[in-house]
This record gives sequence, structure tokens and C-alpha cells, in this order.
Amino acid sequence: MLRISSEADVDSALSQPLAILYKHSPICPTSGMAYEEMRSLHHLHGDVPVYVVDVVQARPLSRYIAERAGVVHASPQAIILRAGIPAWHASHFDIRAEVIARRLTLLKAETKVQEDSA
Repeated sequence: MLRISSEADVDSALSQPLAILYKHSPICPTSGMAYEEMRSLHHLHGDVPVYVVDVVQARPLSRYIAERAGVVHASPQAIILRAGIPAWHASHFDIRAEVIARRLTLLKAETKVQEDSA
């Protein structure tokens, strides 16, 4: 997983064909469980970059992500971006590795169909 420490890191995530932004609070037990789900996901879909921001230490970056992605802030929160546009998002106990993995598989298939049609 890649740490987000600047607006340039956020912009880098938004420029990827497919990426995940994960907002994490190190002081929240729910966020701790979600973090383990994101680690599991990284093992299932290591080809999709996962960007992590610590919402306690980097509150302005968390707000910047909400503005740029157009998704209201929550923590923990996972946002799947396809070409910089939110394709899916969840927060709290809805952050499940297998659910996100299925969504990524669908998005990859849709992208392949679009590329083959072009």
C-alpha cells in the first residue's frame, strides 16, 4: 500500500487507470478492521494500487480527497477510482476485501470490453 502524504500523491492516485483510496484512522477500532481488509485485498489484487491516508495526521489531505473525488468524507473509507472518477465507495463495516475484489474484477472486465470495442 502506498502512503498519501501530499496533494501530489492524491493527484497521482487520480491519474491511475484503476486505484483505491483508503482513508484510515489509527485510533479507531473499526478502521483497524477495515485496514486488515485492505491488506487482504492488496494480496488479492496487487496489480491495483492502494493509496492510504491517515485522517488523523493528514486531515487537510482527507478533505482534499473528498473535494477531488466528490465523495463525502467518512473514516474508514475505501474509494475505487477508475480514471480518477469514483466507481464505488464504502465505509466502516462495508469495507470487505471480497466485496471490493469482486467490484475490481467487474471494473477490469468492463474496461477490457471498452478497450476491445475502441
